Amino acid sequence: MKKIGIIGGGVWGSALAKLLGSEKVQIYIRDKKIADSINNFKLNPNLKYATFSDNVRATTILKDLENVDYLILALPAQNIKGVLSDFNISNKNQNIIIASKGIDIDSVKFLSEVVYESTKSNNISILSGPCFSHEVAQNLPTAVTLATENKTTFESIAKLFQDKNFRLYYSDDLIGCQLGGAVKNIYAIAAGITAGLNLGENAKSSLISRSFAEMTRLGKELKIKKETLFGLSGLGDLILTCNSLKSRNANFGYLISSRPQVTIEDHLKSQETTEGYYTVVALKKIADKEKIAMPVMEAIYNILHGNASISEQIQKLLDRPETNEFY
Repeated sequence: MKKIGIIGGGVWGSALAKLLGSEKVQIYIRDKKIADSINNFKLNPNLKYATFSDNVRATTILKDLENVDYLILALPAQNIKGVLSDFNISNKNQNIIIASKGIDIDSVKFLSEVVYESTKSNNISILSGPCFSHEVAQNLPTAVTLATENKTTFESIAKLFQDKNFRLYYSDDLIGCQLGGAVKNIYAIAAGITAGLNLGENAKSSLISRSFAEMTRLGKELKIKKETLFGLSGLGDLILTCNSLKSRNANFGYLISSRPQVTIEDHLKSQETTEGYYTVVALKKIADKEKIAMPVMEAIYNILHGNASISEQIQKLLDRPETNEFY
């Protein structure tokens, strides 16, 4: 039986703990009440449909995870650097699996780069794809990408996921898999805005298509494999996140457009971490530096961080000069 540590006791980390319950799993959670609930009742009150096996335990002590065989990071992206600064990897053969999605806004680096700087580990994998935590917890069919530079590492991690309803596909494109998982959250906010304003299905479909065009332009500039962007961690995740208000980011977009009397800051506080709110800051820096045209992303940045009105930004997008669809 392998030892698995999960840093992050939110709904995603807990869904993964349920999925991996045939192994010895320990979840690091700062909230003692939730840790006690998992240990005493095998339940996380924030995650429906999930009862943990007896192999799953929670801890409020980060040090308890230092000697696990596999370490899964399921934290909000902007918290990873701070948490790892307090963490010591004493097991040098430890596999680190990043299950978080985002770009560090301080360094403008992908999470694999942030984790490497903190741990100096060369055994880093990325788990990404279209997966809502509650559906994973219900054992509903899900397919994701596991990106790692070593196929043997992929095979060893895949063996941990014995539930056949959770299917892993291999990729060696670590940055590509992170790109899709990070930037789709920004476009999900835009999709939520179209829903909140009742702009219709035509508008949402057009938005998703043009968002994907921006993703591919960015991917080309960063020399990411084209097939990665068309895969589960790219287009697959974009479609899921933009098409459902179960997505925190889409729901956030819906709230800020349908309830403008509430401030953006208060909407942020009303739900779990909205990664797109932070990732758009990093992506704006990358797009400006590389001179990449990303008008949808820019509109969301202006709304969230530039005090621009939603109606003004929509009109600005519609007023752009006609151009080739592909350039």
